[in-house]
Amino acid sequence: MAAMLLLAPGAAAQGVVFQTTVVPNPDEDIAADCHYEITIPNPTKPIRAVWVIFDRGRDMLRYYGDPEVQAFAGRNDLALLFPFHCRAKAYEDMDVDPSRGIGRALFAALSQLAQSSGHQELASARLILLGFSGAGALVARLPGYAPDRVIAAIPADAGHFNPLGIDTVTLSLEALAVPQLILTGSADHVSGTERPYEYFRKYFAEGAPWAFVIQNKTPHCCVINAKKLVLLWLQAILEERQTKDGDLRRVDTKRVRSVYIAVRESEVKDDWGGKTLEVIDAKIQRPGSAPPDGMIPAGWLPNHRVANEWLSFVKSSEHPVTSLP
Repeated sequence: MAAMLLLAPGAAAQGVVFQTTVVPNPDEDIAADCHYEITIPNPTKPIRAVWVIFDRGRDMLRYYGDPEVQAFAGRNDLALLFPFHCRAKAYEDMDVDPSRGIGRALFAALSQLAQSSGHQELASARLILLGFSGAGALVARLPGYAPDRVIAAIPADAGHFNPLGIDTVTLSLEALAVPQLILTGSADHVSGTERPYEYFRKYFAEGAPWAFVIQNKTPHCCVINAKKLVLLWLQAILEERQTKDGDLRRVDTKRVRSVYIAVRESEVKDDWGGKTLEVIDAKIQRPGSAPPDGMIPAGWLPNHRVANEWLSFVKSSEHPVTSLP
């Protein structure tokens, strides 16, 4: 529960806060009870969705307690859920396969919090997912576990030890339709850029409404430096997908922006010996336009404002490194 101490009082998100504990089932790969905290910024209004920010390093705590994230949640009638680290039985890390316990525990926690908070809509609420490193590999898998519950996912520096890395994620057609914003660091020797990009490229080629982002000169850390882009992208995705009656629309990628990057190999190799890449140029193209010469796809973005922020971000030669794990 050390992470819980870090949250109180200054780092904790503002609003009405509830906590709950989920007991693992005997056949699940969870070593002990899992703990969850939820912040409800607008307790008098129905919750439209839950932004799940998984415990994993300093930046996830910073996102959960960030005033701009809290304000974003308030404007969009979101709750902020922070699942604390819940380790596997055989090792200190979590088991990032959601079918082995973490997925059930997450939805059980929401059902319990629906009762304790009086917000019954939490039991069936749709989710936005943010996870870093191993939790990024979990976030990438959760749309496959419950595609009807996930609005959007942000796997950041996603990776895990074999065979649960980002390269082994398998998604159905329904799951790959969930928008993803995939963040990587060009100086990340832990997760690298090669495996995250191949994950992106595989499903983007199948029509996934995803976008790929490289943080130049950023090691295995510092997702907070992409906060403005993350919030703009999420706002657009919420507007694109959520209907007034609570249903989810599929994204129409034929009327939005396609983006491309030119890359070069950086000096850093990942832990599997693969090259890492940094961006040297980027372009926005209208749908149906020919790909720019010498560039590779970096995905789809929902509107011109988000595309312009993405362009400014990825073309930056270096991003702030302010929160090493």
